[in-house]
Amino acid sequence: MALKEFRQLRRDRLTVLIAIMIPVIQLTIFGYAISTEVKNVSAVVVDQSQSETSRRLLSALDNTGVFIFKYYLLSYGQAYDALQGGKAKAAIIIPPRFSEHLPPGESASVQVLVDGSDSTVANYVLNTVSGAVAAMAQEHAASITMQPRFVAGTRVLFNPDLKSSTYFVPALVVLILHLPLILLTSLSLVRERAEGTLEQLIVTPIGRLGLMLGKLVPFFWLGVAEGVGILLVMVYIFQVPIRGSLPVLIVMLLLWILASLALGLLVSTVARTQLQAVLMTILIVIPSILLSGFIFPRESMPAVIYPITLVLPMTYSLNIVRGMVIRGAGAFALAGDIAVLVGFCIVLILGATFRFQKRLG
Repeated sequence: MALKEFRQLRRDRLTVLIAIMIPVIQLTIFGYAISTEVKNVSAVVVDQSQSETSRRLLSALDNTGVFIFKYYLLSYGQAYDALQGGKAKAAIIIPPRFSEHLPPGESASVQVLVDGSDSTVANYVLNTVSGAVAAMAQEHAASITMQPRFVAGTRVLFNPDLKSSTYFVPALVVLILHLPLILLTSLSLVRERAEGTLEQLIVTPIGRLGLMLGKLVPFFWLGVAEGVGILLVMVYIFQVPIRGSLPVLIVMLLLWILASLALGLLVSTVARTQLQAVLMTILIVIPSILLSGFIFPRESMPAVIYPITLVLPMTYSLNIVRGMVIRGAGAFALAGDIAVLVGFCIVLILGATFRFQKRLG
């Protein structure tokens, strides 16, 4: 029996290759990518002082390696919009009277706005800014007898209690929709081949695109029912409110369901056996969980790994759902992520259509 199984494996070389390469590739990528260190946090600056003191503070924050200053804005409102739209996770607001030459007894206060969606990143940012401001105050105290106090006033937005469930539950909605749907559709055409009914599909008068869409419809409605259930659980059991527009969020989740189904269907056109389909699904799902920002911040990943996160549909779906649920962002603020997700749907459906040939062999 063992010899028979070895001969079977030798004939199924693709399955053997996938089974061996999956752990090698995943360990290589994840070993570099997964890190609890927080760095490269996108931040915006509103420097109303434009003084030597404010430039020293920004230089000190830049030297920590925690921040990447992406925009220099003019007002508090612009900084808030940048955080709500997901363009930044922190905002440093320096008031006009931020100077070493203030009258005795007055304080120079820096305001820090932090996106509290991810409590780990928010706490790290707050500690870093507070430490930099305190170091500047201590340095100044050593050189001047009557010096102003440098202080940091902090405000945590969107998740002031820094509850981890607020960050992870919307992401779980995305994952729970993704995993079963991609697995179901990845087995659809392979199951037809295994049951000997693929020939009947080939001789039908339906075109390839119609056949692909017909395969998606039942699973699409299954995903809709699943989505309704998990949204109710999120809101009423985990007490995570939807701050954005509910109709827009529903449309985005429908788009994500379609993208997940199309990705599974593409896998089904590539795999020759059900085992290959399952292994390919694992090869897609595990990187999606670990590299999309589901657990670890994408900004902290090495430059060589970061481009991989850009080709994962789950990256954009997480940005959209977290933005709408946690930050209350609108469709316009998330237009870039929405456009990419729409593009994924089109490309994946067309890719599955062109991959499927209405002939045997």
